[in-house]
Amino acid sequence: MDIVVVGHVNHDHIWRITEPLRPGGRISFSDRSLRLGGGGYYTGRRLIELGHRVTLVASLARDAHGLAALRELAAFGFVTDHVTLTEGRTEFAEILLDPAGERTILGSIHKVTRSVELSGQVSGDAFYVNGTQLPEALVTALTQAPLVVSQFPLRAVTPRPADVMVGSIADFPGERLDAVWTRARQIAGDRLQHLLLTDGPNSITIHDGRQTTDVHLTDAVTTADTIGAGDSFSGALLHYLLLGRTIGEAASEAGRATADWLRRRDAERAEIPEVPALKS
Repeated sequence: MDIVVVGHVNHDHIWRITEPLRPGGRISFSDRSLRLGGGGYYTGRRLIELGHRVTLVASLARDAHGLAALRELAAFGFVTDHVTLTEGRTEFAEILLDPAGERTILGSIHKVTRSVELSGQVSGDAFYVNGTQLPEALVTALTQAPLVVSQFPLRAVTPRPADVMVGSIADFPGERLDAVWTRARQIAGDRLQHLLLTDGPNSITIHDGRQTTDVHLTDAVTTADTIGAGDSFSGALLHYLLLGRTIGEAASEAGRATADWLRRRDAERAEIPEVPALKS
C-alpha cells in the first residue's frame, strides 16, 4: 500500500557509555558512531520492510551530510519527492546510550526548528505523522486520508486530524488517563478513535474515551540499544491496522513484531566488525 510518512530524518551521533548517568560522575564511553535516525526514518524503513511504498515528507540541510542522507534514503526505497533541502548545516543529535539500552538525547538550544513543506499534492492509503508544525496543505491531505496515525506531539503543535494517537506513558507522569485523552482530542479532533500509551516492553494501554484496555506483552527483549524501537512499533501498528486487525490485535502483533525486529537488528550488528571511532 501507499503510505505517507511525515517525520524527521536525523543524524544520530551515538555515544555508548559504560554506566548510567549520575550526578557528579565521570563517565567513560566504549564507542561512538554516526548513523541516520529520527521518527520519519525509522518508521518509514519499517514500513518499507513490511512491503509498503513509503513517501517521506521531511527536510534535510543542503550540505554534504544532507545530500548523502538523501541518496541513502532513495537507496533504501523511500520516495523522496517531498524531502525539502534547506540552507544551513546538518546538526547532529547527540545520544548517550547506557549499558541497559536507555538513551539520553542532547539537543542544542540554538538548533533551528525544522519544518516540513510539500512540493505538491500528496495522498496515500494511510498517513503516519511525527511532527509538531505542519503546513496547511498537509493538514488538508490528512483530512482526506482514509487512515491517520499520529505520534503524540509534546510541544506546541499544529492540530491535525488523526484516528489513532500513539505516545509513551513515561511522557505523562502523574497525569490521569482521561486528562491525556482530552489533550489528545484537542490535537486530533473528533476523528480520534484510540489513544495508545506504551510502557516500554511491558504493556500497552488503549483508551477510546470511555473504555480502557491493557495489552500485556510477553515477548520481552533484552537489548543494549532501544533507539528506534518505538518508531518501529508505530510502523508495525499501522501495518496491522491496514491488514484489518482490531486496535487490540494490531497493538499485540506490533509488539511481537518489534521484539523480532530488535533481535534481528542486534544479531546483524553483532556480525559487523568494529570500525574506528568517528573523528570529530
